[in-house]
Amino acid sequence: MRAVIQRVTQASVTVDGKVISKIGRVDARPTILAQTLTPLCLPEGILCLIGISTTDTAYESQWLATKLLGLKIFPEDKEGEAWGWKSSVVDAQYEILCVSQFTLQANLRKGSKPDFHGAKAKQPPGGDDARHMYHDFLEDLRTKYQADKVFDGQFGAMMDVQLTNDGPVTLILDSATDAPAPPKSKQPLTAEQKQRARDKVAARQGRAKQRTDDSAMMPANGTEQAKAGSTAVAAISQEKLISEAEQKSRELSETFKLAMTESYP
Repeated sequence: MRAVIQRVTQASVTVDGKVISKIGRVDARPTILAQTLTPLCLPEGILCLIGISTTDTAYESQWLATKLLGLKIFPEDKEGEAWGWKSSVVDAQYEILCVSQFTLQANLRKGSKPDFHGAKAKQPPGGDDARHMYHDFLEDLRTKYQADKVFDGQFGAMMDVQLTNDGPVTLILDSATDAPAPPKSKQPLTAEQKQRARDKVAARQGRAKQRTDDSAMMPANGTEQAKAGSTAVAAISQEKLISEAEQKSRELSETFKLAMTESYP
């Protein structure tokens, strides 16, 4: 869904010379500069033009309704602040006027004549698809906000739309580029997929058990080998010490004999 959103001081929709919807009011306080009773207009709500494409679903409709109600496009100070992006239409308790406009889905990439094949038909073979989606969008707005503050034009009619844009503030929302991808629903597993999953779990458990058994055996063998190695090293060290001691004893004996010979001729 594609929407053109305008912050307005007033807006109205006329069909066949009759005003069918309007929002906003005129504050009759005098302005200081003019020193007359020139009406002073303040922001009073949102005019939202809605275009529905052939690929739109209830997900795009609900996303747009939530996004529209949450947009921070109004100043916090209603009396003195001209600009500011602090309050939403819900925060400020303003009104919303929605107008269906299939021309928002026009394709202008080729030639100079608009191509409207991308717009959802209002009377397809299966029923009033676009009309139903537009009405569902309005009901979603009324449910999430307040029913008495949401107005609309006349779907499919030639309308005269008049507005006073405040600011001007005009924004464009497009579900095709701005909305996150819809969540994918999980499909239930078939009997074959369940069996494959059980087989994988059993195989993993078997491999884990085998690794556990191998680990339990390896430390025992390793310990015996370590003990044997330690015993062999200890035996070699002991023999070496004995041999070195005997050699040292012989050297000392020879030295002693030599010293005695030299001392007593």
